[in-house]
Amino acid sequence: MLKVYNTLTRKTEDFITREPGKVYMYNCGLTPYDYPHVGHGRSAVVYDVIHRYLEFLGYEVVHISNFTDIDDRIIEISKELGVYYKDLAEKFALIYLKDLEELNIKPLYKYPRATEHIKEIIEIVKILQEKGYAYEISDGVYFEVSKFRDYGKLSHRNLSELRKGARVEVNSEKKDPLDFALWKKAKEGEPSWDSPWGKGRPGWHIECSAMTLYYLGNSFDIHGGGDDLIFPHHENEIAQSEAYTGKSPFARYWIHNGMIEVGRKEKMSKSLKNFFILDELLKNYDGNIIRLYFISASYGKPLNFDIETLELAKKNYEYFVESMDSLRNIVHKEVYNNSIPNVEVAQKILGWKEFFIKAMDDDFNTPVAIAIIFDILKFTNTNKDRLLLEDASKIKLMLEEIFNVLGFKMIEKKEQIIASSFKEELFNVINKLSEEGLSEDLTGIDAGLDLEKTIEAIIELRLKLRKKKQFIKADKIRTALKSIGILLEDTTEGTTYKLVYTDGK
Repeated sequence: MLKVYNTLTRKTEDFITREPGKVYMYNCGLTPYDYPHVGHGRSAVVYDVIHRYLEFLGYEVVHISNFTDIDDRIIEISKELGVYYKDLAEKFALIYLKDLEELNIKPLYKYPRATEHIKEIIEIVKILQEKGYAYEISDGVYFEVSKFRDYGKLSHRNLSELRKGARVEVNSEKKDPLDFALWKKAKEGEPSWDSPWGKGRPGWHIECSAMTLYYLGNSFDIHGGGDDLIFPHHENEIAQSEAYTGKSPFARYWIHNGMIEVGRKEKMSKSLKNFFILDELLKNYDGNIIRLYFISASYGKPLNFDIETLELAKKNYEYFVESMDSLRNIVHKEVYNNSIPNVEVAQKILGWKEFFIKAMDDDFNTPVAIAIIFDILKFTNTNKDRLLLEDASKIKLMLEEIFNVLGFKMIEKKEQIIASSFKEELFNVINKLSEEGLSEDLTGIDAGLDLEKTIEAIIELRLKLRKKKQFIKADKIRTALKSIGILLEDTTEGTTYKLVYTDGK
């Protein structure tokens, strides 16, 4: 049974959903005032793997993640740049969504924007004020934390402890330094909306409550986010949401991912100017490589970012790709004396799958899951000349399933590691060969269609030319393919190929 570490209880608990067979899930998304950094990418990948594994277990997953598209920093930067705040926020939201595609993040049920839910936010603040949890002062409406007796239950600290360590704005009108803004009254030139308290805009914490309650209802299953959000953001979400609904818990399981650290265990953040832009990183590294780097450590632990470790992830990913290609190319059609018996392979497959499920059931233990992949590939690479086609196919299908759960893109297909510009290069090769006397031979081969089929068709043409003893033409094909990174290997069983061309390198 799946067990999940719950920040709220500080225990690893059996995962039991609000509704049988269905999971309602939310993770805090982006405040889009600048380019997303690597930390945002890690968080997205963590909750994507959780989402995928829940689907693997048979759950229907309703998963949302927000954009906080109205915020002090968005307003400040939009003024500095002289642009409309909404345009600034949407620009970086779209960049982030593009980055998520590169990381193979599953499309979510919804990516709500805070400004789409002003009506719901105002209604929650009104009810909180009517219930006596909120009060109005000159600059806005505040939540009175002392009125919520369970305040501090997520961060596991009492009010006096929180007051000592809290970083709060000094405001003499507030009843308590920990009281936080639900609604901010408009300042000159700021975006604003009409409300019972005059023109203004929402506070930070209330936005997430409004969106989660609107889409997922009360006591939804998983609330995720970085562990830097436990206090005050998630603590405040719980207080205002449970005070508003009168029901507990606001969320059943609180899952928090560790931060990305740089250098001397310093948290990566925009304010510290020590962050690596995700978009730039994705230009130099395949999204699969970055994903492998992220999930090679337990999600709840900090992850130190350095290029050396990323390069190791690149080598490991390339090993996965080459091993899957080798597995796919096993073409034994006869039973040899030294073949591994079907029963033995079947037992190994069953064991590997059980180990994988056991690892993921243990609070989504991806490092152990990855170790299992290495174990499977070591076996297949060591025994590739002894595996029967039937058994190789079964292992391949199992690996495809595991790779899918962990979010890798069709890792066994060669075309996945071919850059988009490769189609044009292959087209140029065909044109060049045509000019060198192979135009008639190349009739019907089109680089604009399926890349792998095109490559295989060219290789088949070369084999036909060799059989006709037209070796000069055949060698021209080998040389032309090699020039764009396709290395041919002639064996007694036929010709295979290996790609050494990746992302333009």
